[in-house]
Amino acid sequence: MKKELEQALEQARQGETVKTAEIVERIKALPRDAAGVFDLSATKGGQEARRALYSVYAAYETDCNKKEGYPDILQQMRVMDARLQEHYDMQEAAAYMDMALGTLMYIDQQIYEYYRELMDLYKKNVHRFIEEFYGEGGLQPGAAPAGKAEESFREGVRLACREHILLEDKYEMYY
Repeated sequence: MKKELEQALEQARQGETVKTAEIVERIKALPRDAAGVFDLSATKGGQEARRALYSVYAAYETDCNKKEGYPDILQQMRVMDARLQEHYDMQEAAAYMDMALGTLMYIDQQIYEYYRELMDLYKKNVHRFIEEFYGEGGLQPGAAPAGKAEESFREGVRLACREHILLEDKYEMYY
């Protein structure tokens, strides 16, 4: 599924609306849990596919569907954020932030309330991640990532700084 989603994302970037629409219709038809979030538990590599899924969904809504799916995307992000806050875990937090940042990259900034809300969710989790797992001191200069979650966090912070979502002067010590 992940490979198919990555291909659909590339198609959306190139403006191939018909091909992308087929994939997005299948995405929208995915089963949902009681809170309305796509249920990927039966999907092989579901957690890894989640980032690509929401990126494709956001790219399609932005470029091909007049942003009509933004409310659904944000509602799902809110629910996933609330679940994460209840049981904050390094691996889950890194995966959520990776997914949120990947989605944020395709949300149109001109639709400010959706862009800003997703950016705020991302930033809130960056702050909590730092607070929970690094404390006041930040990362040690030149320290290697402790694991996949920390490496994902570092890459996300680097990308968010490059895209001006986070201030580089404030966060460069975390990558």
